[in-house]
Amino acid sequence: MHINVKPLLLLALICCLGVSLAFAGEIQKGATMQVKANSIWFEDAAKLTRLQRLKNSGDSTALAAYQTEVLSNRDAWQFTNQLTVRILSYQPRKSRVRVEMQTAGRLLGSTWLLDADALAQ
Repeated sequence: MHINVKPLLLLALICCLGVSLAFAGEIQKGATMQVKANSIWFEDAAKLTRLQRLKNSGDSTALAAYQTEVLSNRDAWQFTNQLTVRILSYQPRKSRVRVEMQTAGRLLGSTWLLDADALAQ
């Protein structure tokens, strides 16, 4: 019995491409999305980058201390509700999104930087 491997390889390739395109399409410029409750919102890219590095380092004590520091100094904000935003830009390599607040209130139209993990998928 002889099995032709080419159709199987082609099928595997198509499946892989489909999966990667599906993930790439989740966060798109102009899309309206929800930000998870209790996410930390930044106006300064350097402060978000520092938070991401601490988060990736696994040092939970340093991460908690930094979160307390930036929130206390009002260098970042944390909202207790899930909020609606419009995606202005997405940098997948930095796991960073720039968003515009769409939820009604005094911050409507304000722009923020978030870790992409903060978005509800």
